[in-house]
This record gives sequence, C-alpha cells and structure tokens, in this order.
Amino acid sequence: MTAGRRVFEHHQIWRVNPDSLREATTLLAGAILRDHQAVQHVIGIAHGGVAPARMIAAALGLKARTVHARHNTSDTAYQQATGKVTLDLDPLTRTLNGQRMKGRVLVVDDICGSGATLRHLRHELAPLLSPSAQLLTAVLCLNAGAARSPDYSVWTVSDWVVFPWEKPPADQDTNPLPLPEKVDRHV
Repeated sequence: MTAGRRVFEHHQIWRVNPDSLREATTLLAGAILRDHQAVQHVIGIAHGGVAPARMIAAALGLKARTVHARHNTSDTAYQQATGKVTLDLDPLTRTLNGQRMKGRVLVVDDICGSGATLRHLRHELAPLLSPSAQLLTAVLCLNAGAARSPDYSVWTVSDWVVFPWEKPPADQDTNPLPLPEKVDRHV
C-alpha cells in the first residue's frame, strides 16, 4: 500500500514547547475519557510517542508500554513518506508473557505524517489483542496530507514539526505551535 504524501508548505518549522506538550496531553486524556469510560493500556511508539504516552498514561492512572517503529530514514526535515515501516514488538510481546491485551488499548505517537506507521502498527498489534479489544490512536500532530487519520489529534500541520525531545535544525528558525485549546476527533 502506498503512503500518503506529507504536506510541507515550507513556510516555517513548527516547534512543540514543553508547556504546549503538557496541555496537549492533558486535553487528549480528557477527550479520550469523555468518549470512553476507561482505557486499560497505553502504548507509546518510540521514539516520538514515548513522552506523550507516558504523560497521557499518568493522567489515566496507567503505566505506558513502548513499541519501536520507524518510518523516516533519518531526522532530516521535510522527508516524504516511503510507506516502509520497521517495527519491533518483541519487548511488548515479552512484557505480555503470552497474555493478550483486553479492553481499550490507546496507541500514542508524536505525529501522523502519512498514516503508514499507525496503519502498520494496527495490523501488527492484532495478534496481541483479545478479540474484544478496542484499539484507539492519538497523536499530537496530524499532517494535512495523511492518508488516514488517527482517532484523536491536537494540531493539524502542513509543515515540519520539532518536538521537545528532538534537536531543532541548526540552520533554520522554529516557531512555537500555539497553546492547544481543543482535540480533534476523527472517529
């Protein structure tokens, strides 16, 4: 399956600052709890989804788990999606020790650029979920060109985004994303 084409208008490089990150994860946790009585599992997609997953999990009274996925071949700005996602579920599989996750499982990432990572992970997680489990997805940023949307997102962007755990480009200025006020639901 081909990847969606990420939109980069080249107007600016956005930056998520720590205050905006905190507010975004608080808003996401609140929106998810308004729509669903509870979430039983939170999984962060490493590298970028780990910090927001931990923050959301803490707000929900849970411990976040991690899966490793990579779509970009490097951290260089303005990369287009390849559709090729590498995924390592071994640490999660070992943690589950033969058990399947039940209830609502929330998968968190920093950005949905094309939709390929979330789509691939949804497919590969299926054997680790009980038949009645419900998989939800949440991201901080949704690129306007994504072929598939997550269930929840905070900012829709059409330029590159730098997160607090990333080093900004040395040769370009960044502009902070505005403090978020709402969550977009795509369910």
